[in-house]
Amino acid sequence: MDGDLTLSVLSYKLQDSVANLLRQYDSTQKHFVIIPSDSIDLLVSQFNLDPTNPQYPTDMWKAVKLLNANAVISGTFNRKAERILINAYIYDVNTKLAYPDYQARDIFKPEDKVMEAVPIIVKKLLPGLLE
Repeated sequence: MDGDLTLSVLSYKLQDSVANLLRQYDSTQKHFVIIPSDSIDLLVSQFNLDPTNPQYPTDMWKAVKLLNANAVISGTFNRKAERILINAYIYDVNTKLAYPDYQARDIFKPEDKVMEAVPIIVKKLLPGLLE
């Protein structure tokens, strides 16, 4: 979110870790299916999605529609004083609005312990996926 592209690796680590932990809670895919990251990466490359482009939000939602998703987990993080501030949300694809009751907000972790945020994120978001 703060434009520091060196943090892209962290973004992918958080994405993969949240997805893997969510899969553990619904391994039979009874309540939700997580779209594989390679499918997402393929669409991102096809649409040439660039988060720094002002057209990004519109293009992102077009890509999401092609994936036939009902909901999207997305978030942001900022580096502040050698700490990472994380926010994560579940968005309804039809309304493009975040679920108001299922948000992981203001998670503030030291950079070397940022992955400790993953269980916190999943705990806050999981009930929204189980409904």
